[in-house]
Amino acid sequence: MNGRAAPRPAHHRADHDRLLRRLDWGPVGRAPGRALDAIIVPASRRAQRLGPLVDLASDCGTTLVVLASHDCVIEDVAALVASRPSNARVVLAEVPLEAGHDPLRLATSAEGVRALSGDRSSNLSLKRNVGLLLARYRGWQKIMFVDDDIVGITRDQVARVAHHLETNRFAGFKTLDYPDNSVVCHASRLAGRPQGIFVSGAALGVNTAGDRPLEVFPDVYNEDWFAFADEARRTGVAHVGNIRQLEFNPFDDPLRAKVEEFGDLVAEGLYALFTDGGGLPRATARYWERCIDERRTLIAQIRRQLKGRETHQAVQAAKSLQEASHQLDHITPEDCVRFLGVWQEDRARFERWSRAAHGRGYDYRAAFDALGLQRWQEARFGVERMTVNYGPARRSSRNRTSVPTPSIC
Repeated sequence: MNGRAAPRPAHHRADHDRLLRRLDWGPVGRAPGRALDAIIVPASRRAQRLGPLVDLASDCGTTLVVLASHDCVIEDVAALVASRPSNARVVLAEVPLEAGHDPLRLATSAEGVRALSGDRSSNLSLKRNVGLLLARYRGWQKIMFVDDDIVGITRDQVARVAHHLETNRFAGFKTLDYPDNSVVCHASRLAGRPQGIFVSGAALGVNTAGDRPLEVFPDVYNEDWFAFADEARRTGVAHVGNIRQLEFNPFDDPLRAKVEEFGDLVAEGLYALFTDGGGLPRATARYWERCIDERRTLIAQIRRQLKGRETHQAVQAAKSLQEASHQLDHITPEDCVRFLGVWQEDRARFERWSRAAHGRGYDYRAAFDALGLQRWQEARFGVERMTVNYGPARRSSRNRTSVPTPSIC
């Protein structure tokens, strides 16, 4: 024995509230400090979903940035903005499914790493990292990510985020209704077990000021938990309120549990370690062996508790848990250790890029060029085809001719 205490057994935590700091939820009023520079939306749903966020940005007097892919088409968003009477300043950019430019390429996107997540394919992390570097290139000090399924967010909540970013790196919300959890955690709640909710990237303020390093969002499920993991470990993440999101059925596609399993396992294991006062050096193969065993036991227990429930939702949940269990069988303790190393590589590399981007003072054209995004434009009420549209259109049948006019920013 070397005298070092072995890591405590890693049991599933109903919540991680010890890693939060609940700050004042009251109205901010005219508190001193800089207002929010931009609301950034990683959008994948159709343009119509963005109407309330266009109005919110206008009401707050801040820029709305829509980073679009999948069913969100920037020309459709531009048409929506043009038809909606508001003073919103809206910047639209099409984001590819995979990073094509050096600052945004991640080691966690490598094929071998993605295989641990069941060949998960998502560009959410890419969009969040685009938003961070765009903020740094533009000289923005405070931004707020808002997902396109968040509903009812208010001007007061945005002001609260801006206020708390004066003294915090992150300021986040819990999404209580509909609960923001993984499939396994939704199944745990369905089985009648206690299940908490942590703050998330769904509505998250980030302080991007100065030349301090920015935390990367790795290409894995729970990318937001990894981005503010250091904050959670050191001081706790600032919890500044609760919000709502669109309801969905977490069990409608059992494969969702498969692609979530690795990210959920590692994030839950890390946060359990932080709660016990440990750090990354204690996340050894032995620790992850215990995490995997406990996770396997947890899934089996939930499946047994759901077995007697003859409801369609319980049957769907059981199928999802089976997929999660199968994926877990392909994950080794060594995989978890290797992932942490790859994530640290991404952190160090993104830190260098974020520092290098400081002080550039780029306009949008230079910023998007630096990010390798060819198709972008600005939009405002009454002007559907406003400014820049570079590169080949993704959907030529829907592409509209661009009419260059002076920038609004």
